[in-house]
Amino acid sequence: AGGPRPLLYAKSARLAELSRLLPVNQDRTALVHSLIDAYGLLEGCAVEEARPASLAQLLQYHSRDYLAALALWDQLPERRRADFGLEDDCPPFHGLYELAALTAGGSLAAAAGLCSRLHRTAVHLDGGRHHARKSRAAGFCYTNDVVLAILQLLGSFKRVLYLDLDVHHGDVVEEAFQLTSRVLTISLHKHAPGFFPGTGGGGGTGGGTGGGAGFALNLPLRDGLRDGLFVRAFEEVAGGAVAAYQPDCLVVQCGVDGLAHDPLAASWALTPAAFAACARRAAAWGRPLLVLGGGGYDSPSAACTWAGVVAALLGMQLPDDIPEHEYFGRYGPGF
Repeated sequence: AGGPRPLLYAKSARLAELSRLLPVNQDRTALVHSLIDAYGLLEGCAVEEARPASLAQLLQYHSRDYLAALALWDQLPERRRADFGLEDDCPPFHGLYELAALTAGGSLAAAAGLCSRLHRTAVHLDGGRHHARKSRAAGFCYTNDVVLAILQLLGSFKRVLYLDLDVHHGDVVEEAFQLTSRVLTISLHKHAPGFFPGTGGGGGTGGGTGGGAGFALNLPLRDGLRDGLFVRAFEEVAGGAVAAYQPDCLVVQCGVDGLAHDPLAASWALTPAAFAACARRAAAWGRPLLVLGGGGYDSPSAACTWAGVVAALLGMQLPDDIPEHEYFGRYGPGF
């Protein structure tokens, strides 16, 4: 009972190696964890080396056929691979199943830390893969660690509030829980013709069906969005939801592809300060809190932003200068 409960920080050295095989963000995992460590932030955390999710854990959401395809893709004809989404932005590669299982395993380990009541806050910045479907990869996502983590949280918490800050709509998380009132999903994102994934256009509580009707809230926001409006929207919409829905647990998908100059999304004009402000606010609501990563396609920018998020969760401010460390040369004079 007594004593402070440190922030649980899940990561995987093996995942950092495997991430170099991805179509984007080959070095992001290494940069993120190295910078957070260099700032000394991990000294205030309980660091957990994540293990791969088991087959039984992955089957809580994904289909057996799909998981077999992730493991044995090189034995499938190209047409069959395409059926599972293993093409274009989700190409298969050797080590894919292990990467997918580790991505899910980190988020499940973080969720387990909350379920055990040993931690009030848990972070897995290699998670947040909100586009992966039950039987299909999509949008650089192979396993939906978000859905798997929320399913685990529902074993210990009655109501979960999911907040998605990625510039892309949290489409599959919304779909996965559209039949239940035990999960309220809120997504702040860009919605425009031809912009992936193309869903989440309706404002208001348009999502959800049956018992989950009204438990999905989408907030499509315009191009060029700046910190002030983003943070205000988060505080008002999410804060209102916390008051009205009274969740027992919060999950924040902290995709940072809304940063100005993101090379892939190139939509919003946010700075790292916006995400730190949202993290501070989420922590202030006083519920058990799971923070996951997501998009963000300039690796040094993503690393700086997530370091600021972890610092905010620890109640700290980052110094202005990037500390000397292995990847110091990747941070130009703009940082």
